[in-house]
Amino acid sequence: MFDLSLQQILIRAGACILITAIHGLALAGIARALGDRGPQFDGRLTANPFRHLDPVGAVLMIVVQLGWIRPIAIDPAELRGGRFGLIACVVGSIAATVAGSVLLLKLRTPALTYLPSALVPTIIATLNETIEMCAWFAALNIIPLPPLTGMHLLAAIHPSFTPLMTKYRLYAALALAGLALSGVVRPTLQSVRNAIAGLLPGL
Repeated sequence: MFDLSLQQILIRAGACILITAIHGLALAGIARALGDRGPQFDGRLTANPFRHLDPVGAVLMIVVQLGWIRPIAIDPAELRGGRFGLIACVVGSIAATVAGSVLLLKLRTPALTYLPSALVPTIIATLNETIEMCAWFAALNIIPLPPLTGMHLLAAIHPSFTPLMTKYRLYAALALAGLALSGVVRPTLQSVRNAIAGLLPGL
């Protein structure tokens, strides 16, 4: 888990970028499809990972395979279904991220066939790491706490939580980072991660 060799850093960084791009686009896309144009106006309706990367979340994904994207503001008043729309955004975006990671595994065969042999091991390792990291990402981000995607579930329960989540988001992120680095989070999420991994090929 704490293997920080240059090769492992590069592989995990590649996986982080792929997951961030998929999840950010999926969350913004579902919100837009349900009627909220806010994420689109904020420049989040894109597959550009650098529009979605959260510095703390990205570092954690590389170090301990747990992390998050930069939070996307979603207004339940603009969504069809209101609070239920928020739930759909959370669940749908996490499901889309898992599905996207599975589809990326299909690139292993073209990589073996068409890429230079010197690049193949790194590409294959990055794709394999993406599916592994995605299982942890999904298990973490379903939790209804800021700065995770699941924080929108709190807003669905009670919209008055939204200002508090915005105000204390940084502190919550730092606290969660500390817990993740201390080794507390992974054992807590292990059973959820295993349930998700059981649905994925190669895990």
